[in-house]
Amino acid sequence: MAFIVICFFSTIINVIGFVYPKLEANMIVRNCMKKRVFFIHVDETVAGAAKLMQEYHIGTLPVVDDNNKLIGILTLHSLLRIVLPDFIEFVANFSFINNLGAFETRIPSEAELDIHIKEIMEEPIFVQQDWSLVHAAAILHNEELNDIPVVDSSRRLVGLASHVDLGTAIIRSWNL
Repeated sequence: MAFIVICFFSTIINVIGFVYPKLEANMIVRNCMKKRVFFIHVDETVAGAAKLMQEYHIGTLPVVDDNNKLIGILTLHSLLRIVLPDFIEFVANFSFINNLGAFETRIPSEAELDIHIKEIMEEPIFVQQDWSLVHAAAILHNEELNDIPVVDSSRRLVGLASHVDLGTAIIRSWNL
């Protein structure tokens, strides 16, 4: 059984080498990620996160602890879920509704704004800074993400990579 698994992985590596013959050792996440990253502490509130996202036009905020270790992810989608009705995820098309009324003008209550990030954050999906661009791009694609936090071997936040960062770095290897 182990022999079959080794042969299978050997075949995959050969296929990857054939498909991406120009991938070089320097084509790792660290070389294309954003190093200046907006993040939020786990004890921050929805109000703090909303202000940061609105002011800096951010859709993804890594959530860190006191040691700058990545422990969660907060997306604009997660924040908006607070004010959107629960049924919204079950309705694919709103074209039959002429007026969403109160849903369009609803703002969060003080209690909702005081919710701690740790209560609404999601488990983080991340890549390590020394992973290959193709590996990171595959995770972004499979998880349907636009941005992904980048961590070091101790899971400390060191950057953020977007689908544009990764994609353009891979395209650069095409020598157009």
